[in-house]
Amino acid sequence: MTTLLHHREGLTIEELSSRLAISRNAVNQHLASLGESGFTQSTLLESTGGRPSRVYTLTPSGLELFQRQYALLAKLLLAWTNQHMGEQALESCLTDLGQQMASEYESRLAKHASQAGKLREVAAILSELGYDAHVVQTPEQRLEIIANNCVFQALAQQCEGFCTLDLSFLAALLKAKIEHKECIVRNGNRCCFRIADSAN
Repeated sequence: MTTLLHHREGLTIEELSSRLAISRNAVNQHLASLGESGFTQSTLLESTGGRPSRVYTLTPSGLELFQRQYALLAKLLLAWTNQHMGEQALESCLTDLGQQMASEYESRLAKHASQAGKLREVAAILSELGYDAHVVQTPEQRLEIIANNCVFQALAQQCEGFCTLDLSFLAALLKAKIEHKECIVRNGNRCCFRIADSAN
């Protein structure tokens, strides 16, 4: 994949075979696997005399596989916002961001009538976002969303109020107040969320 990254205009099977010093069959197998995963795409190029050639390039999903220092940028932005705008403005910003994130997924929750169905859909969404999330039922017959990791742990350790983002996201999705029963950043073994009692 690095070879395709260095040749964004695309390469043919013959060119890949030559650059990687492997057989055409091996290149074909690799491209088939990457194509099935949505990481590469091919385009048929017309040729002036001779057969048209198929050129392979990385898709946007393929480009996303290469490491980027988003965490460093996010830390710097967080520190700058906190220093220049204050804690209250930062909390307001995180609340708005959580609500904006939720708006991208609201249609998926609309397909579920029951609260249990909605919670399972939210757990699935969290898993897609990088959380190891699932729904559990407590001995009191309450449903909770458990996340065994925190995608934003480094940021949340730098700024404890960063959990506002998760809580705002979940509250906007489930249209309910969310209780954060356990938090990894606050020395918990996991993060645990549930819909708060109406009396709270």
